[in-house]
Amino acid sequence: MSDNNNNNDKGNEIKRLDAFVAKDPSSEYTIDQKEQELCRQLGGSQQDCIKLNLEYTQMFTQMQELGFFCSLPMDPTLTHMECRRV
Repeated sequence: MSDNNNNNDKGNEIKRLDAFVAKDPSSEYTIDQKEQELCRQLGGSQQDCIKLNLEYTQMFTQMQELGFFCSLPMDPTLTHMECRRV
């Protein structure tokens, strides 16, 4: 029974991610592993973020399914993924 609840929770979190991206699908996004956040870049150093109860790989996979290419930044000290619409 707990597996079913976990699947429902994951499904709800995926829907939240989808809705967040749907608000501005042309933006660039970052996936932060430590904070479990997906952030929309607003320009300058401003961003709009949503905390998700998803693993890093789940967020990465869903962003790819939404048509984004995600990769590590060129700076090796940064650990987030950068996602751009392709």
